[in-house]
Amino acid sequence: MAQLGTTRLPILIAGGGPAGLISALTLYANGVPFRIIDRRETFHEGIRGTALQPRTLELLQSLGLLEDVKAISTPPYKMTVHAAGHEIASEVSWADEANASPSIPHPGPITVHQSVFEGVLRDHLKKSGVQVELGIELVELRQGDEQVAAKLKTRDGESEESYAYVIAADGAKGSIRSLLGISFLGESKESDLMFTANIKSTDIDRTHWHRWGVFGEKIFFLKPVVPAPMFHVQAMGANLPDPLPQSTEEIQAMFNDISQSEDIHLTDATCISVWRANIRMADKFRAGRVFLVGDSAHCHSPAGGQGSNTGMLDAVNISWKLSAVFKGLALPTLLDTYEAERMPVVAEMLNLTQQLHHLAFSRMPSSTLEGRQTAERSNDPMWRPKHILQLGVNYRWSPIVLEGREIEATGPEKSPYGIDGAKLRAGDRAPDATSLLDVHTGSETTLHSLVSGANIHTILIFAGLASIDFDGVQSRYSNVARVLALFPSSVGHQGAVLDRNVRGVLDSASTAYTAYEVDERECTYLVIRPDGFIGAFCTQPEQIQSYFSEFIRLP
Repeated sequence: MAQLGTTRLPILIAGGGPAGLISALTLYANGVPFRIIDRRETFHEGIRGTALQPRTLELLQSLGLLEDVKAISTPPYKMTVHAAGHEIASEVSWADEANASPSIPHPGPITVHQSVFEGVLRDHLKKSGVQVELGIELVELRQGDEQVAAKLKTRDGESEESYAYVIAADGAKGSIRSLLGISFLGESKESDLMFTANIKSTDIDRTHWHRWGVFGEKIFFLKPVVPAPMFHVQAMGANLPDPLPQSTEEIQAMFNDISQSEDIHLTDATCISVWRANIRMADKFRAGRVFLVGDSAHCHSPAGGQGSNTGMLDAVNISWKLSAVFKGLALPTLLDTYEAERMPVVAEMLNLTQQLHHLAFSRMPSSTLEGRQTAERSNDPMWRPKHILQLGVNYRWSPIVLEGREIEATGPEKSPYGIDGAKLRAGDRAPDATSLLDVHTGSETTLHSLVSGANIHTILIFAGLASIDFDGVQSRYSNVARVLALFPSSVGHQGAVLDRNVRGVLDSASTAYTAYEVDERECTYLVIRPDGFIGAFCTQPEQIQSYFSEFIRLP
């Protein structure tokens, strides 16, 4: 249990998957005590979700995790579509990437073995003196005005303990949602199933994602993951063997049938399982002092690689807000915005993945085996368009987002995954910027590096040519925010003069002023939230106070 020097009741995290671990790491970054438990006796070794999207990579970078995650990842290799055995029919890209830009540090996804990824997250927790406690299940909850009484069950019996809040990350099959009486709305499609396994092979290259067969009938994938020679097996289709394989030999036989060859040998199958379509969303993500994140709140088709990524964004959203309330910096009403912000995003995610699921499990014509150009790929089950990258996910409608400029409304009122080419607004992801030079040291850095940590707001002042009381802004909001002054390239080092207690950078290549669509002659104020979203876009310093006064206890 992480106590972090406080005598207050800690926060309980129930579930040690990606959403629970990111919750724990974010709470730790904010200095908030917590305990993280998992009902499993051992950690899962299955590969499961493999794609980490660019928006998730930005989150991992903010928490100081990215380099270790990259070390156990592979790039988004092209897909080799095979005829028989090693014979190649075509080679196609399966995911669109973001346009190259200084504002986007990660244009495409990376691939990871989920259990290895979770191990990296756990290692970072261990370095902080925290471990996931296995074999502990939350079986009963009683809520009061100031705390939650949780009954915990282990092999040795049951005990009741009190916590300030509970983050439910116990998955789609977890019990907490039922304990709270929360409905899980959606549908199950027992006939839509996917066979998965971990398997080893040295008979095929590790620089492609390999595919054999026909969608809707029977299809088999081998995706390379770390460590070699491991591959992730996925097989689906109405004509898969019944019963499904339960051993390496049976998987080999199924593969030989679908690949029409015996040239590629598979060995050492583990974590053999069957996923059945269960696409659902909780009717609410909060009940009193308990918050649902990840698969506890929504389960989905694996098509599109959105589930774990969405769960981790759930986790950072509620965790920075819980931290602010826990430390007495924010009003409890801030916690109401978790549902308001995340539920529309999750609903849109489920809609997107359902569309991809339908394509993947429907009978497709044989021409699916042929590589097609982007314009023709709307019906390709494996094609992942740009919006899947989650860089457009936004909270423009949130009650705690302030847009201080006069902007003509265009497009739908809510577009949770964003619209390509739309003007940057409050509620959007905060773009990165490169070639920023520290005005005190001259060292080069990036904007995302300067606003990282997931533990404090950043007041970003595009100073332009104006004279600004930077110290006054810093002292006014010092308990909840840091101030970063951004000077245009036209000012130069001589004009970028600051007191030492305010960080300032020179936008030497105008990447920040361009990304944020700010006129170099004008002064503009932005507030970037701990989760990397723009909380406020302001033209006057008074609007900064208006933003914070909605949820922060200002002195």
